[in-house]
Amino acid sequence: MLMEEHRQEEAGRLLADLDFSALYREYAWRNDTWEKGFPDILRLEREVTVAARSRTLGLDHVRQVARWGGLAGRFDCPDPLAVTLYVGDAPAYWLVRDSGETVRDIERQVRGFGPTYASKLLRFAVPQVFGALDTRLVRVFGRGDPAMQRYALLDLAAEQFGSRWAIPVTQPGWPGEYGTWTGVLHALASALNREEVCCPHPAGFAAAGLRSRGIWVAADVEMALFSYASAVVREPFKSETRMREQREDSITGAV
Repeated sequence: MLMEEHRQEEAGRLLADLDFSALYREYAWRNDTWEKGFPDILRLEREVTVAARSRTLGLDHVRQVARWGGLAGRFDCPDPLAVTLYVGDAPAYWLVRDSGETVRDIERQVRGFGPTYASKLLRFAVPQVFGALDTRLVRVFGRGDPAMQRYALLDLAAEQFGSRWAIPVTQPGWPGEYGTWTGVLHALASALNREEVCCPHPAGFAAAGLRSRGIWVAADVEMALFSYASAVVREPFKSETRMREQREDSITGAV
């Protein structure tokens, strides 16, 4: 998937500015930390990828992903979902090209899921191809929150409703910009692998056959970018200083 020149430039800035390996290790969501081996992510990837391959992805998996993310509510969907994500054991060849249509297909079938959770389900079903896209990522890499925007990668906006943020499905950038996001994740993963920057996967992911040791896939890059976006949203000024120091240390070899 070809990216426009300005997005390529922004992706290049990201690679120059951020220490992706450090950010991956800093990822934290509830029980999932690098030190613990990302246990809930590992369990969900195992179960959801198996279901996606066997075309049994359904309501139980939808509920598990919602529970992992902390989304409350009632969910309903066809059981199994009418979606083809694998051809044999390999991710379907059209997924990168048709990412926008695929996430919209999930969104249409799962009552109670919007853009964020439709993308999370895909992230667990095919981590080699997809990453999640939530409001923190859109605020930092897209539009809608000028104080938090750092890299203009996405023509997609998050909007605030009271104390909460959402990605409106009615905006022109949805779902097409999910395809852009998928392309960005693949471009960054390819560059990191080409430059032999190792992804520090916990041992369980390689043991389960979910990763090749040290090799970045889309979901890994998204986890690193989520760590960065979370730091920006929490403490925008501290995060910039910390990332600059980390990057300088990685270049000089300081510890």
